Amino acid sequence: MRTSTLLARNLAWYWRTNLAVVLGVATAAGVLGGALLVGDSVRASLRDLVLARLGGTQYVVSRNGFFRQELAASFGAADPIIAIDGMVAHQSSGRRALRVQIYGIETQQAFLSSALASELGAKPGDTLLIRVEKPSAIPLESLHGRKEDVGKTMRMTFAGNAPREFSLNPQQGDVRAAYVPLAHLQKELAEPGKVNTILVKAGPLPDGHAATLDDLGIKIRTIPNALSLETDSAIIPDVLAERATAAAQSLDLHAEPVLTYLANTIRANGREIPYSVVTALAGPPAPSTEDGITLNQWAARELNAKPGDAVTLDYYVWKSDGRLHTESASFRLAQIVPTIDNRDYAPAYPGITQSNSLHDWDPPFPLDLNRVRPSDEQYWKQYRTTPKGFIALARGQQLWGTRFGKLTSIHISPPSTAYAGALRAIIDPAQMGLAIVPVRARGLEAAQGATDFGEYFIYFSFFLMVSALLLTGLFFKLGVEQRMREIGTLRALGFSIAKIRGVFLLEGAVLAITGALVGMAAALAYGEFIVFGLRTWWIDAVGTRLIALHPSITSLATGALAGIVTGLATISWTLRKLAPVTPRGLLAGEQKPHSPKRPLLIGIATAAMAFILLAASLLRVLNQTAGFFGAGTLLLIATLSLLTAFFNSRSSASVRGLKTLALRNAAYRPARSILCIAQIACATFLIVSVDAFRRGPAEGPATYPLMAESVLPLIHDPNTRAGRDALNIPPLEGVRFVPFRLRPGDDASCLNLYQPRNPRILAPPAAFVTANRWQSLDAQLPGGAIPAIADANSMTYVLHLKLGEDFMLNGTRFRIVQALEDSLFQSELIVSEKNFLRLFPDVEGYRFFLIDVPLQRAQQVTGTLEDALSDYGFDIQSTAARLASFHRVENTYLSTFRSLGALGLVLGTVGLAAILLRNALERRRELALLRAVGYRPTHLAALVLGENLVLLLLGLATGTVCALLAIAPAVAQRGGRLPVASIGLLLAAVLATGIAASLAATRAALRSPLLAALRSE
Repeated sequence: MRTSTLLARNLAWYWRTNLAVVLGVATAAGVLGGALLVGDSVRASLRDLVLARLGGTQYVVSRNGFFRQELAASFGAADPIIAIDGMVAHQSSGRRALRVQIYGIETQQAFLSSALASELGAKPGDTLLIRVEKPSAIPLESLHGRKEDVGKTMRMTFAGNAPREFSLNPQQGDVRAAYVPLAHLQKELAEPGKVNTILVKAGPLPDGHAATLDDLGIKIRTIPNALSLETDSAIIPDVLAERATAAAQSLDLHAEPVLTYLANTIRANGREIPYSVVTALAGPPAPSTEDGITLNQWAARELNAKPGDAVTLDYYVWKSDGRLHTESASFRLAQIVPTIDNRDYAPAYPGITQSNSLHDWDPPFPLDLNRVRPSDEQYWKQYRTTPKGFIALARGQQLWGTRFGKLTSIHISPPSTAYAGALRAIIDPAQMGLAIVPVRARGLEAAQGATDFGEYFIYFSFFLMVSALLLTGLFFKLGVEQRMREIGTLRALGFSIAKIRGVFLLEGAVLAITGALVGMAAALAYGEFIVFGLRTWWIDAVGTRLIALHPSITSLATGALAGIVTGLATISWTLRKLAPVTPRGLLAGEQKPHSPKRPLLIGIATAAMAFILLAASLLRVLNQTAGFFGAGTLLLIATLSLLTAFFNSRSSASVRGLKTLALRNAAYRPARSILCIAQIACATFLIVSVDAFRRGPAEGPATYPLMAESVLPLIHDPNTRAGRDALNIPPLEGVRFVPFRLRPGDDASCLNLYQPRNPRILAPPAAFVTANRWQSLDAQLPGGAIPAIADANSMTYVLHLKLGEDFMLNGTRFRIVQALEDSLFQSELIVSEKNFLRLFPDVEGYRFFLIDVPLQRAQQVTGTLEDALSDYGFDIQSTAARLASFHRVENTYLSTFRSLGALGLVLGTVGLAAILLRNALERRRELALLRAVGYRPTHLAALVLGENLVLLLLGLATGTVCALLAIAPAVAQRGGRLPVASIGLLLAAVLATGIAASLAATRAALRSPLLAALRSE
């Protein structure tokens, strides 16, 4: 007989066992391929969302300020728009939506995204109130910034849902956006003909060389005998000052830096002058010494001052603590110069420079007009902003320099028509805030995901795959054992052990390949099942229902190939013990005895290692959680090894009754018994240990029960009376705010499926840093890296960083110096306020707050503050709710792990049932003999059931005890809570299933014909 014929007949004759092997391999291949498909599907779904929401947009040109709408024409196929964050309220119902994307586009009506319209309950024809941050070229945190007028509300009629949802921000959730007429938005924001964003649809990466100086916020004004370089913000950034000076030098022109400031008072000799302009210069008429001051003749006469007299300046300074401070500086009068009209030293300040009278001033700071004298009015009418005093530039920058810049203008002399072109050629638009972002490419990169769901579901499904492979090996082994007499016949006919192994291996290869092919179809079904679960039961893990299955040939082929390899490996491992038993022994059904020595030694060694880990953990030498979990795992291995040794030693024990007979029968084939115990124990260990890490009800920090975010920045300090008055906050006793600076960006927590390419960044006040021992934020790190703190979960699983690791963000190097455990700050990185202001000078005010309030008043305070600060889009939530949102994601992952582990346990129970049935069928002759000598069927049922219960209870007890030891520290950290009910129900279900399988196996064995069984005995 040829090998091929023997192979074909064996496959057909033992089709039941072979079918079980095929299904085992198919399960393993299907689970692996399905897990890979889930990863592909999540990534593809995120990618589809990016492409659908961006439309044809390839690049985005944007600036913090505004520029000409006509600039879009220089980029080819491009659309100018206004993109700004805001809030939308439904006027009739009062419902409001915060953190809404507002887009000014070429349309005649106002539309909402479908999700936002549904959230507001808006219908066509309803009135909407849209509030956005009012553009301000002058920094809000400078003296002349208008801090009480940061928002603009527009009334519009809702026309209907937008025909297509557009969004520049990658997000897996629904788009919450309002699309309004561009011209109307420009009018409301007082920016006619200007935009802040251009959508470029095609072509290579554009550059910003078509942008003019005006587009970059730079103005060159002609003044007598010079040019005055100024900006829309009335402050010259340091980088622009450097470039402007270099451009002047390239043309052999002189650049004179100028810093002009308003002094509330100039005092000398018991006299004072109110509200005077003072200019700091690097040369005359400013004095050469930093403690000197020059006054013009008018000011000297009013003060009755002469050279050498003491002169004091009082002035306002807006500081980063959100307060307006009055400070003073002392000087010695160095010289007196003629009063000449030099009003061009001062840039234009809205509400001041265009006023005809001091009484017409409308500045954004307190002004006491009762101090203004007739002579002051006369000076203003004749000289306007002509400085009354001059000080050295270095002293002026020390007193009045800000993070936005240390100059108000630069005078270029002599005037040259070539200067504007030279300056534009030397300026990088990006340094002036004109950013060109390949938004489509970045969106597709972000769509790769912060979490590799394919990898996660391979982990989650690991035990399911192992169970399937163990069943594969088990059924193949049962098939081999079933054919021992056949093997003996072949040996007697002269076949070698190697030849027989080869035949079986060929059978295994055919079965593995068949199983892998079936597994490809199973992978599609398993992948669809998991994706459906992510859209429904496990939606908290992804936060969206917009996930669909995307079949991938690569993933299916990988799963199939892995199924073939692992199936063959399992079958080869099963055949390795086809021991050299004699043909006569094989024909008689003999087995090679197993020695208990080796498993005994392994058990003792691993038990010793487990107790060493326990001791080290108790002595705090090791992390308790890691130490106990390692000890529990080792103890599980030790227990299984010792049970193996015990069963090997009992396989030939004397029989003294039903109990010892049951124990001897359980140990008759020790490998089978241990396989059952191991599968049940490992599944139990996994389920119990995983369930114990489930987060309980979240409790926020006791000190800060509330937290808040605002859409518009709060510039004033709400902890001061002046700040509360400016913000219209009523008196609230016992309420304290901790304001954080916030640079908006991508959510860096588990709530965001996209890779956070530009994470949110928070900066706490210095007092909060000290109170929480975060002084590492102030460290000076080698290489100039910026110290940052991150939540441990976000750092590890979202940002994929390690403690002490450096990473680049927008050209700046950061280093993680501290990790927080289960914190409120999982969505952000934290840096010091000093570094924040240096890195992001244009991000002004406070948008994130922790609120200290008595817990019993939290609800009342929430309503009061949200009502008082509604114009700022102030949104409060409890810190417990914030933590709960993170915990829901963690618990969902654990639920997924437990559910798939439970499927593995189901497979383990199926394996147990198969072994029980096989054992019972193999012992039909024994059972028939016992009945023939007088044993009743109930005795035999008790005998078989006892054997099986021993295996089942040993598996459950081993897994549970080892798991409880492994999770002891984790349970203690969570207050000693353990999900006893859910774990108990699951283990009870396994026990009931095992008992049912035992009874079914016994019944099948007892129903077989006794006479035929006795004849073969």
